[in-house]
Amino acid sequence: MVIAFFNHTVDRKNMRRLILPLALGIVLTAIPTIASASTSVAFVDPDDGRWYVPHGSGSFTSFSFGAADDTPISGDWNCNGIDTPGRFRTDGLFYLRNAVSEGEPDITFHFGVPGDQPLVGDWNGDGCDTVAVYRSSESTVYAADRLGLHMTWRSHPVAGTPIVGDFDGDNRDDVAGYRAGSGLVLIDNVEVGGESVAGLFYDGIQVRTIGEYAHDHALDRLVPVAGNFGPCAVCEDVRPALSTGDQGAWVTELRTRLAGLGYRPGNGVGYDSVLRSAVVTFEKYHGLERNGVFEADHWALLDKAVSVPFRADAPNRVEVDLGRQILILVREDLPAGIIPISSANGDTYTSWNGNTVTARTPEGDFEFYRSESGWYRSYLGGLYEPFFFRGGYAIHGSNSVPAYPASHGCIRTQIADQDWLKPQLELGMPIFVYGERTPAPATGNG
Repeated sequence: MVIAFFNHTVDRKNMRRLILPLALGIVLTAIPTIASASTSVAFVDPDDGRWYVPHGSGSFTSFSFGAADDTPISGDWNCNGIDTPGRFRTDGLFYLRNAVSEGEPDITFHFGVPGDQPLVGDWNGDGCDTVAVYRSSESTVYAADRLGLHMTWRSHPVAGTPIVGDFDGDNRDDVAGYRAGSGLVLIDNVEVGGESVAGLFYDGIQVRTIGEYAHDHALDRLVPVAGNFGPCAVCEDVRPALSTGDQGAWVTELRTRLAGLGYRPGNGVGYDSVLRSAVVTFEKYHGLERNGVFEADHWALLDKAVSVPFRADAPNRVEVDLGRQILILVREDLPAGIIPISSANGDTYTSWNGNTVTARTPEGDFEFYRSESGWYRSYLGGLYEPFFFRGGYAIHGSNSVPAYPASHGCIRTQIADQDWLKPQLELGMPIFVYGERTPAPATGNG
């Protein structure tokens, strides 16, 4: 089943983008047609958040996703060609799921303020849907280029009610405005057949007035949500595996996505050692093999925001997860940076007073109390730009930061990471150290 109006068939991409006018009273009707087998219409009960999605046999699959008064949306969140459900809550939170079924959201993030209205589009032409919000008080659409925390966004002034579609055929969605009472969609900076178009709706084939797409009735209570919910010819995520030496657009996308989540992949061009280090940190966070190879099935994990404990009394702090062997710098309770570390290896060694002791990193809640500049000499070796949090235990730079615990007790960071981290630390700043130590691999490499 696809969306059709009178005898005009509208393609999946443009039709799904017209859902906001539906909710605002521009009535549309889903009419069966054989023109396409991909676009279909799901219906959502606004009273309880239950979805009714067609599955190709003339009947509907029913499941709950969301709550009453959420605004339902759909989009291709993981770039596999299939639209899946999403919900926008009145407090500005998006809840997105990568499966057409009941369950917990795969992606949750805040983007918007109370009173905003959600939109979905592929704003940068990368084949992946992201979200936007329309702020009527400013007559502006704010569109995100990626999902999750630390996203980048652009603003688009809009005259009227926003409608999204690829109106100029450049494979990027644009924002047009529907002016109530005029029956027109206002399109700016679009040329069709060499002529500028304004005040009309362009559906990718010809220019029409919005009245050509109106119908005289719609379902009375359920909210229609159009999308390509499947089945599809190729349903798997086709984004490639990447490793050291690779070049191209996918490497750039990986670097951008990692940076957006707080990892430190550098500003290089190809898959270099800095990007590899960020990938190892990503692997540590998700409990993956720490080999620096970004596997194809890891793309889906990039859709998940980095989680840190909520600490109302310490919004600015350092979190050290010994189990994952990572350090997270937190600002205003959001990750500001994630770097790899190497903590105590659990082996025995001879201390400065001749005693045999076991290497351990102290766990607990501490505060930074002392720092040294440059290379600081200790009994066990050099510490680069150390910041101490308990006795002689410090976070410091080192020339040896393997992917497993290897220190005598301090928390080692890479030299470049310590140069980035230390200026952001302060005396008295809280540091939380926790997690079961991860043993070194049998091979001793990492």
